[in-house]
Amino acid sequence: MNKNRKGIVVAGHEATANIAIEVLKDGGNAFDAAVAAMLVAFNSEPCMSSPGGGGFANIHTKDGHAEILDFFCQTPKSKKTAAESDFYPFNINFGGTTEDFYIGHASHAVPGMLAGIFKMHELYGSIPIKTLVEPIIEITKKGIGLDPFQHMDIVLLENMMNQSPRALEIFTRNGKPLEIGQTLHMPALSDFIDAISREGPRLFYEGEIAGKICLDSKMKGGNLTMDDFKSYKVIRRKPIEIDYRGKKIRTTTFPSLGGAIIALGLGELSKEEIKGSHLSQAHLDRLVPILKKMEYTNRNPENLAKHLDLYENVLFSKKWGSTTHFGVLDKEGNAVSITISNGEGSGYIIPGTDCFMNNMLGEAALLPDGFFSWKEDTRLFSLMSPTIVSNKGKEIEIITGTGGAGRIPGSILQTLHYLIDYELDVEEAVHSPRMHLTEKELNVEPGFEGEVRDSDLDVSIWDDLHMYYGGVHTITKKENEIRGVGDKRRYGVVKRLD
Repeated sequence: MNKNRKGIVVAGHEATANIAIEVLKDGGNAFDAAVAAMLVAFNSEPCMSSPGGGGFANIHTKDGHAEILDFFCQTPKSKKTAAESDFYPFNINFGGTTEDFYIGHASHAVPGMLAGIFKMHELYGSIPIKTLVEPIIEITKKGIGLDPFQHMDIVLLENMMNQSPRALEIFTRNGKPLEIGQTLHMPALSDFIDAISREGPRLFYEGEIAGKICLDSKMKGGNLTMDDFKSYKVIRRKPIEIDYRGKKIRTTTFPSLGGAIIALGLGELSKEEIKGSHLSQAHLDRLVPILKKMEYTNRNPENLAKHLDLYENVLFSKKWGSTTHFGVLDKEGNAVSITISNGEGSGYIIPGTDCFMNNMLGEAALLPDGFFSWKEDTRLFSLMSPTIVSNKGKEIEIITGTGGAGRIPGSILQTLHYLIDYELDVEEAVHSPRMHLTEKELNVEPGFEGEVRDSDLDVSIWDDLHMYYGGVHTITKKENEIRGVGDKRRYGVVKRLD
């Protein structure tokens, strides 16, 4: 294998980034690296990533082919009544505010994660899957040290984990959540990865594992059946393409609505030349009305349809967001930007994996008309928006994306705004202060020079940069200089080969 391959990876955990860069080092391409990263993330980022979750991959090949792989979660083909369902709340205390989420067997949607991993490998992989997973089996067999962000997630989700004796065995010691640096050991995971490398996704979607999930669902008030698993398909979609100041911005299309909201924000920014320096009063005066319009559009589906003629509905979320993002660029120019989520997890450990099943049907943000309003056998909405930007010469310049639920479109928009309009260095762009508007409450990170001059808004200035505003892990390429930044808000990591 070619040992001199260059590449760069940005991710939400050291172990996730390490395996991706090792794959590049051993001759794999960006897509091989992404497959490996997603599998390791089941252990390194278990509150964000799981065989029981789903996501979106923004693909850009060295030959210029671009597409979105949609492997997000699907609703079951039939549903029980609320009275028949295992569906109940648990509370998360975020510090200063609390919020209820719903879990139980009736919160499970059909997961797309493994289907997406294998479809990416089938379409774009260059290393045999059995070879690719060999080091992953060893890594997951030994377990992975807990980093500060995953520790925080385990603490936040303690009430959910209390629902499962197996979860308590994995994520706690002596009745307390694992501490930073302690090994997160998921004994069944390495055997599961070994098995799927030999048997493929059929093991999960048509075999013993799906059978156990569906039997538990039938017996305990859920909706999933074997037909739901067997009929799940990854969907290949064309990305939204946005022309902005000489750049081509490609991001997610339906059922992720984040791309449309980003497009709306960029459209507003493009109406006039940028005035004032970065973070100045003029900058603030221009950005706040755009965030208001994005928020208004987010709450009024007909307005989004009016402006973009793309979607029938749009979601809104206040939730923290158990979502992670990573990006890979290899020497040949293959690029992938991936955002994945498991919701908060449902309290149910998938048999034979030691991983949580999703609780997507317990996410109020995904169901604007209320719980049990979901339509059968359809993709759920999302705001996940992995994004890739190229120049007029079709060369990739930016690979970005973030977790963060309802903050995703605004966080990406502001990062692109800083990179393209103000031509900031990627480190400064990613770590510049951001804002997020929720109804009339404007949350602002510290660092803006002016003040918000809008009497309609209640402004809250935060003390520091915060994970609430996402983790916009970003790669840039400018005049053949390739750089990456892992957003420190979510302990992001950069690994590169030179």
